Amino acid sequence: SRKWFDFCFEHPEKISPIHTAIYFFTIEHCNRLGWKQKFGLPTTMVMEAIGVSSYNTYKKALNEIIDWGFLIMIESSKNQ
Repeated sequence: SRKWFDFCFEHPEKISPIHTAIYFFTIEHCNRLGWKQKFGLPTTMVMEAIGVSSYNTYKKALNEIIDWGFLIMIESSKNQ
């Protein structure tokens, strides 16, 4: 969490609350799965958990977190 908030302080123009919500929900989900190296992150589950209704808003924020190097996308789901 320190690296995340260091990044937030260094780049306040890039960060919004949805980024933090997605990132920390992802950490919580991974923790519940026993810290598996690879795990699924169902879009509808995350959106419901963080209170976001727009898929485009969610997807944009998730892609930014991936671009910043905090998460690694191994494979996007196909035909959910």
